[in-house]
Amino acid sequence: MGFLEDRLAQLTTHRQQHVWRVAQLMEELAQIHHLPAEDARLSALGHDLAREMSRDALRLEARRLGLPINAPEEEEPILLHGPVAAAWLQQENLGGPEVWEAIYYHTTAAPDLSPLAKALFIADGVEPGRKFDARARIEQVAKEQSLDDAYILLLKETMQYLQSRRLKPHPLMLKTLESLR
Repeated sequence: MGFLEDRLAQLTTHRQQHVWRVAQLMEELAQIHHLPAEDARLSALGHDLAREMSRDALRLEARRLGLPINAPEEEEPILLHGPVAAAWLQQENLGGPEVWEAIYYHTTAAPDLSPLAKALFIADGVEPGRKFDARARIEQVAKEQSLDDAYILLLKETMQYLQSRRLKPHPLMLKTLESLR
């Protein structure tokens, strides 16, 4: 795993700590929900590899990789960090389609995601370094009830957060919520 280790080493200590907390929670969720342990670990370790790139660098790298850049990504290039990281892992032949899907959509969500992708969305959103009122409750639901229930709760919580900040949700997040009604 030279590529992954090299990329992780380039992240700030703060980001590395976040990634390790996500990996720990993914390990727990994988055991509880019978997800492939190596896929859970790889998706957690890979999800933020491109998170600290500049806006311009993300746009350039996404174009180089042939990734779609729609209006939301053009406006907020940070939304490209998942797709870029997923493409890197795919190029390096690390993981498989479920890992790449999980990393690709870990920020925006998407309808009909695999359980692994839902678990990563949840783990990234509620790892213990995150500080918001519903965090512990959503983690508890993910561990004691179901990934689907926790996924819906986190999507709703994310929407409330975005609305409170007058930020536009990604169209995929809106489509996901609509598909779950």
